[in-house]
Amino acid sequence: MNKNFKCVIFDLDGTLIDSGPDLASSLNYVLRKQGFEDIKPSILGDLVGGGAEMMIRRGFDYIKSKIDEKKVQIYISQFLEYYYNNCTNQTKLYKGVETTLKYLKKRNIKVCLCTNKKQYLTDKIIKEFELDNYFDFILGSSEKLEMKPSVQMLEFCSQKLQINSSEQCVMIGDSDNDIIPANKLKMTSIYVRYGYGKLSKNLFASYEVNEIKEIIEICNF
Repeated sequence: MNKNFKCVIFDLDGTLIDSGPDLASSLNYVLRKQGFEDIKPSILGDLVGGGAEMMIRRGFDYIKSKIDEKKVQIYISQFLEYYYNNCTNQTKLYKGVETTLKYLKKRNIKVCLCTNKKQYLTDKIIKEFELDNYFDFILGSSEKLEMKPSVQMLEFCSQKLQINSSEQCVMIGDSDNDIIPANKLKMTSIYVRYGYGKLSKNLFASYEVNEIKEIIEICNF
């Protein structure tokens, strides 16, 4: 394939980083504060995605405890504070990530990060992994734009990088949140099978890969 791609947009969690263990620790911290036992990391894949609040709600559902709606914001604050202080303790880059990013930069492909993780957390993680120089633009969630699967964040990325057509972009991620907006914008979408997310039954990406480095051959960069 050669569509004269000019930009690659990556999701973060489950795509570039295996953040599961630190997210699990943060969720368990909140649960312990409420007197509950830890949830085993093995079921984490069913809980990750949609941000801190969604993960907390899934956690309470999993332990079959009704969440106190009046305390949800407190739980979120506890989660985010703990996660900020521990977000790279156990998190690792997936195999081939840095090599792939380095290759794309050498080929003068614009590289963007677009994640539903909050901006300040995203910036901290990227800096601690020393990946700053590989990205032309990094976009985390904020109140200014609707989060994925809305198309707003992807549109903002392509505009920021002055890409004339969304068809010149490739979106790479591990969940519906990444593939849905990419398909709506007619971007080439690539689903990574190794992440935490799962595609809905009737949703299809342009391609699926087992390792991140496969995107180089698929897109003929």
